[in-house]
Amino acid sequence: MSDLPDISSMKLSELKSELKSYGIDSSTFAEKSEFTSALQNARNTMPRPSTTYREVEQPKPEREEKKSSSSSSRKPSSSSQRTSSSSSSSSRRPAPPPAPTAAAPAPPTTNPINIKKLTAMRSPVTAFQQIKEHPSQNIIGERNNSFLPGSPFSFSLHGSVQESDSAIIRIPDGVCLKINCASVQRKAMDEYLKQKGSIGVSLRLSSEENPEMLPIWTFARDRSSGYTMSGLGLRVCGPRTVRLLAFMEMGYRSGQSVDVHLFGSVSLNKDAFD
Repeated sequence: MSDLPDISSMKLSELKSELKSYGIDSSTFAEKSEFTSALQNARNTMPRPSTTYREVEQPKPEREEKKSSSSSSRKPSSSSQRTSSSSSSSSRRPAPPPAPTAAAPAPPTTNPINIKKLTAMRSPVTAFQQIKEHPSQNIIGERNNSFLPGSPFSFSLHGSVQESDSAIIRIPDGVCLKINCASVQRKAMDEYLKQKGSIGVSLRLSSEENPEMLPIWTFARDRSSGYTMSGLGLRVCGPRTVRLLAFMEMGYRSGQSVDVHLFGSVSLNKDAFD
């Protein structure tokens, strides 16, 4: 792929165009980093497209009919020429019967469900979080990953007390994200709990339907018996955007925080293709 342009120097319109050639739906992307991450993942994991998706999606049955009709019309012409030449060479020989006209092939049909499924297979779930310095709000880093259907999901949420620091999870149409497990590292949590007033960390979720950040799991100093929570059973199907936050319960005065690690899987939404 040495002839491909460098992703970091491409314009937004060029990023959208190349993503479309891979069949990836970028309508849910908001940040340019999401476009660049999705395109880099597509170049690394998918075969380079030899034609555009629009050409595959919209076959031209009318042209096929014209081609077959013109070829059929040419066949009797060549047959009549052969008949004429044979008649002139020998008047006694009867003219051969005309060749049967071939039936025009049926125009190809496109199943819209198959097109939607193909698009979903090439549309990744994206997880994006900016890491900010407080109280200056300066961006000191970011975490950005994309996951195609069929791949395992794993993402580390950077802990914060600001809801604006939450990670944005975008799930495209026809794709489902399932989060089964959340965990914290024991050593990091033990160091964090040494801070005066620290209690623990909670995993919080908000959606388009309910923007309030609500806890779905909390690791507390005195109540939690382990550092891992399995069986969360959180399943979200697209098109949907959700936000996840590792909320530090007190003890954040020194700026120390703990990451919450999420694990799950990405799959096609079978109900969308029945």
